[in-house]
Amino acid sequence: MTLIRRLIGIGAMLALSLSCAGAPLAQTAPKDKRFTIYMAAWRGCEDACQGFIDYIKESGMPADVLIRDAKTDKNTLSQFVKEVKTTRPDLVIAWGTNVAAQMIGPYDAPDPSKFIGDIPSIFMIVADPVEAKITRGQEISGRAYVTGTRNRVSESIQLKAMLEYRPFKRFGIIYNENELNSKVNADVVKRAADELGLDLVMLPMPLHNGVPLRDDIPGLVQEAADRGVEFLYIGSSSFISVNADIYTETAVRLGIPVASSYETSVTDSSALLAIASKYSMVGRLAGYQAKRILMDHVKADDLPIAALDRHSYIINMKTAAALKLYPPMTLLSYAEIVNQPGKN
Repeated sequence: MTLIRRLIGIGAMLALSLSCAGAPLAQTAPKDKRFTIYMAAWRGCEDACQGFIDYIKESGMPADVLIRDAKTDKNTLSQFVKEVKTTRPDLVIAWGTNVAAQMIGPYDAPDPSKFIGDIPSIFMIVADPVEAKITRGQEISGRAYVTGTRNRVSESIQLKAMLEYRPFKRFGIIYNENELNSKVNADVVKRAADELGLDLVMLPMPLHNGVPLRDDIPGLVQEAADRGVEFLYIGSSSFISVNADIYTETAVRLGIPVASSYETSVTDSSALLAIASKYSMVGRLAGYQAKRILMDHVKADDLPIAALDRHSYIINMKTAAALKLYPPMTLLSYAEIVNQPGKN
């Protein structure tokens, strides 16, 4: 059985017992205590946010979740920090690399005047917390008051999965330098490509007064085609994820398959394949971490960074048919097939 197959499951499964192994037991919170959880979201309350809320409700935790949406505007995050420091909620949930970096801050410069400081926090949907300096390690944060969840399959595994679907030599990535996670992830993809002997075409989004524009995406996809890429890969980028339709549809029109680290790029758009953690399950995992901190009084920094133990290999059969790139039979034994032609 291949390494990829061992890592893939149809539907993500929570590894709660393993992810939190070693966390000390503690006395539970008083029954009459009601908690305030402050969630700072980067682009609205999507599936991970909703998964978190669902877990809190279903678990019976006496907690109110206050959601603040940055709407992808970094300038709002300093205001969120001020609000947190003024209101002092029991717990902060930081959704996304930009949010975590700007609110929790880097481990090597934790300035309490700029960041939330001594309030327990959980990060989620962070592509690489170590590269972003949010944590010192992948398993333990190594800093007071901070823990989080890991949701991404390594870029090496992503590329091997793409090769398992279709051998290729040159691929491309379009990324947004205005997002810390996207910039960091592009560098990680480059290292993984070098290790596998693959040629990577790196195409940063042009910035207009510091902001990327949706209308530039088709031109970059065309440039990738002109430079002979055989695959496009969507790494970590909220901007690209939100604009997946124009990206993937342009690629299909030009005959280029797209692999993505986002489930929705395949299920709701025209990417060919994804190895991804279901965001709703990531949110529920963060909810479990919140329960451990608030109800069981476990210190955030005593909790290991939690992870899903299985991921989904998702194939968009409608796109496969359009590209005439049908999956190998070996993949069909464990892949999740979506958007089959002729089915609603």
